[in-house]
Amino acid sequence: MNAKCPDTLDMFSIGIDEFERSNLSTQSSSVFKTVIADSYIDPQNPDFDCEGCKAYPLASPDNLSILTGYFVNGVAHKWDATTEPHTVIEKKKVAFNVGSGVLATNTNKKYLSYAIGTNDPELFVKIAEAGEAVIYHKDIDTAYQIVNKGMPESVFRLIAGKSAPQHNSDLFVQLDDSFKNFTKAGIKKLFLEKVNQLKQSIDPESFIQPPAEEKPLLDQQVDKGQVSLQIVNMATIQAQAINWLWSGWLPLGKLTILAGAGGCGKTNLLLALIATITTNGIFPDGSKCTDTGKVLIYSTEDDPNDTLLPRLIANGADLSKIDFIAGRINDKGEREPFDPTKDLPLLNAYAKQNPDIKLLMIDPIISAVGGDSNKATDVRRSLQVVVDFAQEFNCAVVGITHFAKGTSGSSPAERIIGSQAFTALARMVWSAAKREDENDCILVRAKSNISTLDGGIKYQIEPETVLENIETTKTAWLGTIEGSARELLSEAESTENSNGTAVDMAKEFLIDLLSPVENMPASEVQTEAKNAGYSVASIRRAKDSLNIKPFKEGTAWYWKLPAAFKEVPQLLPEYKQRY
Repeated sequence: MNAKCPDTLDMFSIGIDEFERSNLSTQSSSVFKTVIADSYIDPQNPDFDCEGCKAYPLASPDNLSILTGYFVNGVAHKWDATTEPHTVIEKKKVAFNVGSGVLATNTNKKYLSYAIGTNDPELFVKIAEAGEAVIYHKDIDTAYQIVNKGMPESVFRLIAGKSAPQHNSDLFVQLDDSFKNFTKAGIKKLFLEKVNQLKQSIDPESFIQPPAEEKPLLDQQVDKGQVSLQIVNMATIQAQAINWLWSGWLPLGKLTILAGAGGCGKTNLLLALIATITTNGIFPDGSKCTDTGKVLIYSTEDDPNDTLLPRLIANGADLSKIDFIAGRINDKGEREPFDPTKDLPLLNAYAKQNPDIKLLMIDPIISAVGGDSNKATDVRRSLQVVVDFAQEFNCAVVGITHFAKGTSGSSPAERIIGSQAFTALARMVWSAAKREDENDCILVRAKSNISTLDGGIKYQIEPETVLENIETTKTAWLGTIEGSARELLSEAESTENSNGTAVDMAKEFLIDLLSPVENMPASEVQTEAKNAGYSVASIRRAKDSLNIKPFKEGTAWYWKLPAAFKEVPQLLPEYKQRY
């Protein structure tokens, strides 16, 4: 892997943003991006499509946080366009730069305690995939010099490779072939231990992090010690995709709030998700958890012995990856109650010792607030510590809370008890509710700055016996459900349909509407239902009750009655009564 190429595309003529939009996939990893189809971007091989090649980020050697281009590497294809489908005429290995710079990834992170230089391309990819800040150069001493020159003084320098450098050997981490089997958490632990070991042997004052570069306002010189703004020009920041623990639902590095009325199993719901995270299991929408790790629980609502532990066992969690905050140890070695309003900074020490932490559960989230939970200033001041923790350690934080009384029918995000600052600080807000008629519960996204709000999850809280004689409960996922958060919550809490009358009438309407036809576009069904005076919620529940399975043809969705209606038409009146 060579970071230099004599023939490069001119980034000044096409622009890095335009190059990314036109030629790189947005679904690629943070280590590299993938070139999309019909990208004829190699200046030496303009007839070759670089689809599938990898594009590694290049950074300025003077400031490694600035993205300056991409190094493209892989196999390109030359196609015969006269055939259908097109056939490959020739394959060719390609390696070229778009722009200029040195190979560097994750060096633009906001919170960065150390950076690594290496001369091994395989180590570069492995270290980068673990989320570490790393640069590559074929000469390991030069790699160190680039890190030393391109990173702020507050960032610790390391060198990693299979053979020792000529200089700065005290900062060298020896790696061998066994390193390829290290997990992401193992890699973080290895380098973190090395950094901590080195810092203990050097004057600690040399590692006091100075403030970020400050630009004087109105060209006035800022005196030493004077408070000033920290200014970052947007052109120096690299845009990044959201990092999901559960895609579309649970973001890493951000605060999520789970709210709901009593009886909908909020804690059990979260414990079931914790089980999925600790076992690489399947999330309730059918997607697989690919980023397993540790979970830390702080709860004042439930006892860990007789409530939390049995529920975790019932939900199939890996208990070895779950820690519970039982208290704090003071400077005299005595155990005291943990006070989240004062002791949340202690979580930093825990996270540094457990770099694979993926989720912090706080139940209730109001316990982390010092002062009045109805005052925005108190909530913001207290929860900012939680938000900073999530961001610094790329960890999901989920806080549990309740709906305020008398808010049924309101906007879901406005129903959370306490100040609106709770929902303002959270990037994701979940709402849970119990559906009495359906004998189940639903989970929806009441607020999201980073994903869609449509659709939800159905679940039930079921009894379970663990360890032979301990009675507890577990969460059973029942699949997904369509609709907006407000519609689904209103439906669940509606007393109008508690006797089933509206839904029964909607079922009869659907039978009459769909029985004469093979199928009908879903949009037409909704229009007919609206014109007939039926709510979206009633039609949806009637559809589920009749076991109508929507299907897709082309770009359109269709509804059709089950086959029994077609096979025995004389039974339609009976079906109307039965269903």
